[in-house]
Amino acid sequence: MKQQKKKIIILGGGMSALTAAHELTNYDGWQEQYEITIYQTGWRLGGKTATGRGKQDRIEEHGIHILQGWYDTTFRLLRSVYEERKNKNLAPDSPLQDLFKDGLQRNNTTLLTEFIPELGKWVNCPFILPESDDLPGEGEPLDTGQLLRRGCGIMLEFALGSPYSADTNWFSKWILYHFFPKGSTVTSNQGCLYPLLKPFLGKKGLLARLLPKSYQHLLEAWHLCQEHIVDDFQEHHQKILGALEKYIKKTKHDKLHFTEKEAQSSYLKVMIAFAYYNLKGVLEDVYDFKTQQFNFRAVNDLDYRAWLAKQGAPDWVLQSVFVRFFYTGTFANLVNEQGGALGAGTALQFGINSIGYKGSFVFQFVYGTGDVMVMPMYEVLKNRGVQFKFFHTIEQVHYGASDTIENISFAEQVELVVPEYNPIHQIGKLNTWPSEPNYAQITPKEVARLKAGNINLEDPWADWSPFRKGKLQKGVDFDEVILGIPIGTLKTICSEIIEKKPTWQLMVDHVQTTPTQSAQLWLLPSLQELGFNPTDWGLPSVNGAANVVLYQNPMYSWLDSSLVLPNENWPANQLPKFLAYYTGPMVLRHPLPPFSDHTYPAQEMARLIDSFEQWLNDNMAWFWPAGASISYPNGLDFQLLAHPDNPNTTDGYERFIHQYFRANVRPTDHYTLSVPNSEKYRLKTGESGFENLWLCGDWIDFGANVGYIDGAIQSGLQAAQALCKKRGLGKDRNLKNKK
Repeated sequence: MKQQKKKIIILGGGMSALTAAHELTNYDGWQEQYEITIYQTGWRLGGKTATGRGKQDRIEEHGIHILQGWYDTTFRLLRSVYEERKNKNLAPDSPLQDLFKDGLQRNNTTLLTEFIPELGKWVNCPFILPESDDLPGEGEPLDTGQLLRRGCGIMLEFALGSPYSADTNWFSKWILYHFFPKGSTVTSNQGCLYPLLKPFLGKKGLLARLLPKSYQHLLEAWHLCQEHIVDDFQEHHQKILGALEKYIKKTKHDKLHFTEKEAQSSYLKVMIAFAYYNLKGVLEDVYDFKTQQFNFRAVNDLDYRAWLAKQGAPDWVLQSVFVRFFYTGTFANLVNEQGGALGAGTALQFGINSIGYKGSFVFQFVYGTGDVMVMPMYEVLKNRGVQFKFFHTIEQVHYGASDTIENISFAEQVELVVPEYNPIHQIGKLNTWPSEPNYAQITPKEVARLKAGNINLEDPWADWSPFRKGKLQKGVDFDEVILGIPIGTLKTICSEIIEKKPTWQLMVDHVQTTPTQSAQLWLLPSLQELGFNPTDWGLPSVNGAANVVLYQNPMYSWLDSSLVLPNENWPANQLPKFLAYYTGPMVLRHPLPPFSDHTYPAQEMARLIDSFEQWLNDNMAWFWPAGASISYPNGLDFQLLAHPDNPNTTDGYERFIHQYFRANVRPTDHYTLSVPNSEKYRLKTGESGFENLWLCGDWIDFGANVGYIDGAIQSGLQAAQALCKKRGLGKDRNLKNKK
């Protein structure tokens, strides 16, 4: 008798859920063992990485999305997806064929900017990270010795300054261009002039003799990091620490001179001190020399700043741009009035892993995030046989007497006029996601209601009655459940489970989230025409898109995303030359109201637009001096903004409000924080307490517990692998994609 197939359902369509589906179907003959169905609210996939195409086919993002060169799990997955997509001829005419050539562009420039009271102005600290010839997703991660060498190489390069800056002296530029070429911190690539320079840069070379005493200590630390150590690993690391300590003792009593000429040297002192106290603390509290392993959890009950202070770090380190970067990078900077809250172990793991980047520190998307990452995943999964149920909102997950999930309540949002919804919006030969549903596939009566009420079906506060409600039954509709819906929604859809399981209650009480906000501005002048001179900022004159961290809340970061403009379709008389993406955390003034308060999203959007208008008028002229107006000499002239509908309007505010804004207040959109003393309450994928319920998402305990795309993908892999192992499914690994 033929065994009945198991039915696996996945709740949610974010990247963790899609990864779980990909891993479950990455076995030969999986279709003979089980079926997979994904249930998703609304008309598109991607979760917090979802994008849509709006008016003029403009790309509308959830926020700033980039991939960092240390996201090995993400890149391995995407490379596999693109290979299969090509081998199976799933999108033969798409302009997106090769992930690295067509979908991504390197960006190794980060600008750390802050207001310095001593100068009474904003200053810029360019952080140029070298590129390398390897690519993420290839080979093994860097070992501890390689990470130390990479970190010390980056510090030395920072000491010399940006090779693109007009303020960097000729000798430093010469060293940067020749001794630190592309791939400089990869020890296998020393540069073609290294043999000639070696006598000058050796331990007793000319450069070492010419440097001031304090800088000689830095050079000593750098040389120690280049040595390959086999025997006494601990003693060698203590020597490195000792060399840095000599530099710290020499400089820590010096006043930080934030003058025009001395700002760079002051930033260098801060950075070296920052590195020293981190290394000191890691060697004392985190690193086990016997096993050569890091135990980040040992310090995760402490806030990162508190942990640095415990190592002796002075206040000018604790409040520096380098420390603040960790808080802004994890949206943790506005959690409290003390500059944020971030677990020390999480911060250290985040920092150490990031040093091990490959190729480039940052890869930007050439198209929308959903175009490059989510749509290819959908195409591959659909071809493999995964079923998708769009417009299905999960209302409650119900358990039974035997600690199993017995049924799941859902609401089907709309009635379709087609057997199966097709989510694709085609632009030329590129498959994309629309910013609105494909209305032609929904009954005309409901389309009329949706348009008349301006209803957003992804919004839980929408004034909308679903087409129908139902229940998925165990043994009929599912056997196994993978829960991939963000933690912000669990108090609603898993309220019965939370009431039953104390571990769930502890988790939702301690694992915090924050809403975020974002905006996109399309400008008619180019960035250079707005007065932004790349070399003044330490950037290359070409291919150096600004990635700016401001530390000016709430929109603390903006990114030059002009590279996507050729893939939008603006009319000739409103053709933007420059596109800026902004993002930051959004502080809620009050707890989220009940979903019956249908006015709430509009209120929060109005609050965002008002505050962002003020923010632009207070700040942007420093970056774009030629973009200021007579009315707002510190701000931005809104007449310079492209209008998607009305190119002839002379009303600047009319142009402003037709840009793209997102107030990510929906519980599913919240960013998962890594506050101190929270990691211990996260549940692993198989710790739901129910035999047939598996967890995935950046809110579970997946290892490196910070809210980022690579972590979400890791959690999806873990959920699928744990399910298969427990149930004995998918035994034959599909290592090669077959045509």
